[in-house]
Amino acid sequence: MAKKQLKIVIIDDNVDYLFTMGTFLKKNKFNVFTASDGETGLSLVKQEKPDIVLLDVMMETLFSGFEVCRQIRQDPLLKSIPIIGISGMADEINVGYDENRDFEYFDANIFMEKPVDKDLLLKNIKSLIKK
Repeated sequence: MAKKQLKIVIIDDNVDYLFTMGTFLKKNKFNVFTASDGETGLSLVKQEKPDIVLLDVMMETLFSGFEVCRQIRQDPLLKSIPIIGISGMADEINVGYDENRDFEYFDANIFMEKPVDKDLLLKNIKSLIKK
């Protein structure tokens, strides 16, 4: 019997990043769904019930990554879905994500900064799937 293809939803307002990361993950045998804004992304998460969500923290949309994360964590049907928070803002504003300080605002399982190390991303995905 064939192994189930894992589902990943990527939510990021950078369409180039969505294409690049989506292509990379598809080549690594993941079933990928993408959204370029938080509202569409949350709808996709509710519809697809993915195995992992890759979520941009700082999107330039009304429905930010913070809000998407908060709504996923408050939904009994979604709250156990692992979230990898991703942002390129740490370099731009010289502020890094501190898990101990920031989890109440953005409760991701793992946080990664752009540009994302793709080997590390695959390692993180595999570690979250095993939990």
